[in-house]
Amino acid sequence: MVAVPLVPSPAVAPLLLAVDFDGTITMRDTLHVIVDEHGCEGVWDALEPDLRAGRITIEEAMSRQFSEVKAAPEDIMALVRERAGVRDGIRELVEWADEEGHRLIIMSAGFRTVIDMVLDGIGLGHLEVVSNEAIFSEDGCTLVFSDERGEICELCDRRCKRHALSVRHEGEHIVFVGDGISDRCVSGMADLVFARAHLAEWLDERGEPYEPFEDFHQVIARVREWDHQEPAAA
Repeated sequence: MVAVPLVPSPAVAPLLLAVDFDGTITMRDTLHVIVDEHGCEGVWDALEPDLRAGRITIEEAMSRQFSEVKAAPEDIMALVRERAGVRDGIRELVEWADEEGHRLIIMSAGFRTVIDMVLDGIGLGHLEVVSNEAIFSEDGCTLVFSDERGEICELCDRRCKRHALSVRHEGEHIVFVGDGISDRCVSGMADLVFARAHLAEWLDERGEPYEPFEDFHQVIARVREWDHQEPAAA
């Protein structure tokens, strides 16, 4: 892990905090939780090598993951509530951002109905969410991808979170928090990156700077410190 250099500055800049959902806000990826129970367990493990190598897209992998999922919406929600968990400190991060006048948005490759349910359950249903959607039924699952009309990313040659963040960016310094393959491109836009799991491994391979984290209390403490420094170039 490469340390992020800190250079003193007299100004405190406004921040845009972009936070991934699955495996970042939640302890377990809700997509995996759903597929393992109502689809074909282990399908992600079979798809992941091709996804990591860029031989298939995230959308293709998700479509294959959910092709066998058949469950009523209420069963999906009950399962996620029981098994996904929420990472400690997320409410405190949102409160701190509100108090300091920073913006915080949720950026996810997951599903809006699931995200809204989890956020509502912890009192954060007011947050802006950028995500895909899934329509669940006992007859099957239909995925609706939100970025079909977004710009093609020059890094991954697909429509990814990078476009979604760029159209919402209002000139603030960017803090990104994530863990997965869908967070690769967008992390490169950030002035400060918090990473774990696959995203941390991927950044390590490239010698790119980031801050490791296991809960959002660590994120708050580090951003408080960094908020009074001049952000290094992304």
